[in-house]
Amino acid sequence: MDLKKCTRYVGLSLISLSLVCILANSLLLVPDGKTWSSDQLSLHVLILPGFIGGGLMVLWSGIVAALAAVAHPDWIPHSFLCSIFGMLGAIYCLSVSGVGLRIGPKCFINGEWDYHFQEPEGAYLKYNAYWNLCEEPLTVVPWNVTLLSLLVVASCLEIVLCGVYLGSLLTEPPLTARLYLLSPGLLPWPAHSLAHWNKRDVFLFLYLSPSLTWGNGGEGKYLSAGGSRK
Repeated sequence: MDLKKCTRYVGLSLISLSLVCILANSLLLVPDGKTWSSDQLSLHVLILPGFIGGGLMVLWSGIVAALAAVAHPDWIPHSFLCSIFGMLGAIYCLSVSGVGLRIGPKCFINGEWDYHFQEPEGAYLKYNAYWNLCEEPLTVVPWNVTLLSLLVVASCLEIVLCGVYLGSLLTEPPLTARLYLLSPGLLPWPAHSLAHWNKRDVFLFLYLSPSLTWGNGGEGKYLSAGGSRK
């Protein structure tokens, strides 16, 4: 698959997954379909891992990638940084959601709001009988388990997609071609990977490679600074 198609598929997939994360986190804020005060909700829900991390951060990365593939191919080199940003958001979502599954939700039992399932950690997941112990919200345990599990799965897929896309960018010859045109003496030519680059090369790759186009079949047709084809 050429880079343009990969960018489009990854962008659209990240947008879809980010919307799933935003929806899941929104539902976590209203267990039993009711509104609760902040001191009655779990901390891992209040810090919005699915809304901020797996949601908005990944959504921005997906939009940039999708637009780069459809309308602005010159954006594709710069979507490298966006993919890193999206991966960090997905990792944040995965970490917080995993901790939330392990310690369980905050609920009301025997006159006290607390994390009643955190000792021993994660044991409540194996015994469904524990899920009915909460007096308020009544179904908070299955509610949290289902939605947090969804966040874990979605964020894992986001990390995989961002990783695959970053790998595609780092091994795409047109990206190194632009850098070569900007500074012919910097790289051995042809250069098809970043394995042998030093820090100066990577810096220039990130910030000085804005212009490239693709021909049919994914074959790169490089543009020089004056606009002539090489």
